[in-house]
Amino acid sequence: MITPARALRGSLAMGLVLIAGALAAHADVIHLQGGGRYRGTIVKETSREVTIQTAAGTVVVPRREIASIEKEESVQQAFARREAEVRAKDDPDAHYELGRWARSKGLEAEARRCFERAIALDAYHRGAREALGHRYHQGRWYTEEEYRRVVQGLVEWDGKWVTPEDRARYEQGFIKDADGTWVRPEDLARKAEEERLGRERGDDAERGQVAPPVRDGGRAPAGPTPQPGRLEPPPPAGDTPGEDKGWYQDNERVGDIDAVTPVESRYYRIRTNVKPEYARRYGEMMDRYYLRFLKVFREMMPAGTPGKSELLIYSSQREFMQAEGMGQSVGGFYNTGNKRVTAFHGLFGMTGTTREVLSHEGTHQFEDIVLQGSFGNAPIWILEGLAVFFESAYYDGKDVIIGLVPRDRLAVLKRGLAQNQLIPLTDLIRTPQPSFTAYHYAHAWGLIYMILYYGESKTVRQRCQQWFSELFQLSRRGRVTAEMVEERCGGRDKFLELEQRWKDWLRDLPYDFDPREG
Repeated sequence: MITPARALRGSLAMGLVLIAGALAAHADVIHLQGGGRYRGTIVKETSREVTIQTAAGTVVVPRREIASIEKEESVQQAFARREAEVRAKDDPDAHYELGRWARSKGLEAEARRCFERAIALDAYHRGAREALGHRYHQGRWYTEEEYRRVVQGLVEWDGKWVTPEDRARYEQGFIKDADGTWVRPEDLARKAEEERLGRERGDDAERGQVAPPVRDGGRAPAGPTPQPGRLEPPPPAGDTPGEDKGWYQDNERVGDIDAVTPVESRYYRIRTNVKPEYARRYGEMMDRYYLRFLKVFREMMPAGTPGKSELLIYSSQREFMQAEGMGQSVGGFYNTGNKRVTAFHGLFGMTGTTREVLSHEGTHQFEDIVLQGSFGNAPIWILEGLAVFFESAYYDGKDVIIGLVPRDRLAVLKRGLAQNQLIPLTDLIRTPQPSFTAYHYAHAWGLIYMILYYGESKTVRQRCQQWFSELFQLSRRGRVTAEMVEERCGGRDKFLELEQRWKDWLRDLPYDFDPREG
């Protein structure tokens, strides 16, 4: 606390008090006998002295030194007084002007109240509407949210307004790259990895060395590739045995895809503008996959007979990219809104084909059938692990062979295991879809593969599969959390034991493992 005598020592001190006091939004002024003054807020008055809070501190002024006291009303007090005067008039313009004054004084909540009152009195008061950010369109006013939803037809997604089509893409795990093209997060990771490897090859070339080629099977590389260790590389896979890839190179377009008559197979309705014999071939192939889906999901199928699943297959990648706005690294997708798989006819990436895309996305389509519309409740590691499992199968023209090992996925897991860089399973089951990289895809496949084929006895396998079946079907009732997964396993400690068994199993799993021989 300071006294008037100390405060008056030196004109500089008084000047600082006056300058600081002038900045106060609400101020009382004590005028002194000697000509000075204090500006601030009076906090206490007695018969002998007055205490005022200034910007420089608290000052106690004796009554004998005070010439006069000038009390100014605060902004809030001024607003309350003006509002009482305006309220009695029911004049929308008066409320609008008071709102403008309140906003200029920083009273935003009070300002909005005035503008809303003006609109209540006059629904078409332009000034009040614009002050609230409303928009005028074809004879009526809309709030910002109403305008976005009703006029522009947008929906909310992650704090921003997007088209329903874009929201569907986001929900499927797509994002937009810097050019505005739809890609998956793992596609960006693959591109970055290819650029890094390209730079390394350039450096090697300058040193007279040649970097080894990278085989990614048309998919994103499996996450943060560990540095080379003592692990032996997997044996070359070559082409899928018994698979004809020649027909994928025939991209003749037989008409506009919206005008063609869909081809009906036993389980699918296929709209495509490829040659009719190719359309029938897709129907036969996907029917075989459907039978495999039924076999794996037989204990989980809902009652009744589901309708035919829909496929949309463009005649070429170029047509697919132009029509769907997808990037070159996207082979296809499943839309949970219209329940349709969309892809293109042709080769995908370095070694991939339409069959692999349809089997991966077709798995999601069938998962949605099993879950009866609760697709989003299922853990992403289950959804994608199963999709990679079926993607790794092959079709020899007569049957679909499932359970074979995707060598690139297993290779990256063995490499990560050798260098202690595997993703902990406790982290894997907590990873949300936007953060699910190709490295996560490999882990998800590895965990699903163990659940299906772990153990030498049929009893052990059946127990594992029953655990998985019950866990998957929980999604029909609500979102399955990581905690629920651990609880179903017997708790966190038991889940950690499962992780160690999983690592041991992966370490010993051969690349040519064939469950049909077990």
